[in-house]
Amino acid sequence: MPFSAFDPGIYELQVQETLSDISAEGVLLRHKKSGARIALVLCEDENRVFSVTFRTPPLDSSRAAHIVEHTVLCGSEKYPLKDPFITLVKGSLNTYLNASTYPDMTMYPVASTNEKDFRNLMDVYLDGVFHPLIAKDRRIFEKEGWSLRLSDPAGPLTVSGVVYNEMKGAFSSPEEILEREIAATLFPDTPYGLESGGDPDSIPDLTYEHFLSFYRTYYHPSNAYIYIYGKLDYGEILSYLDRDYLSSFEAAPVNSAIPLQKPFD
Repeated sequence: MPFSAFDPGIYELQVQETLSDISAEGVLLRHKKSGARIALVLCEDENRVFSVTFRTPPLDSSRAAHIVEHTVLCGSEKYPLKDPFITLVKGSLNTYLNASTYPDMTMYPVASTNEKDFRNLMDVYLDGVFHPLIAKDRRIFEKEGWSLRLSDPAGPLTVSGVVYNEMKGAFSSPEEILEREIAATLFPDTPYGLESGGDPDSIPDLTYEHFLSFYRTYYHPSNAYIYIYGKLDYGEILSYLDRDYLSSFEAAPVNSAIPLQKPFD
């Protein structure tokens, strides 16, 4: 039966097919005004899942994508907390809660068996990625990305930051260093040849302005996939997505294509 729990004036049905191996129905919609793509998996599973994902190929190894991933979950217009993510980790009924940066995309997934909790998680994440406070408070970038610190008035200035320190730890692993060198050698002309988490030597080269430019370039609904799975009122969910978030954006071209590696001679 054709999926009909949406307003055809707002959404365009692109694909619908039965997913018999998981007893579900798969639906792909496009939000006409914003260009967002919404993938729905309709089933009776009460462990509901949501994610919003953006294609974010790095421009260099300063790794703005990783720092943006951290910062958008450090307060938004609707949830102006210092760290909503940590608040959710401590107080939510979630069965999964995370955010991940990959060489070519940034993903924000959550899951919960409690429908009210699930809706709250979804709202916090959507407000975080579409209405973060990063442009209003530079300190978020300095805390999560990098900044200069002076712990001793007589001592030297040192670089610090959550992502910077995290990647210093990652670069201390011989296995990870080998994996990075292999990727850089095999895929030098693609995002896969760059460090997906950020090279600690390059992170301090990232300016606040470049960081904001990266966010504004890629974090647009036209560059997003929204994924929703489980037992839900999809008509109400789609109405909420349009009303509270997507309708405030106009579809726009986003150049986030991933090039193929040219063959070696």
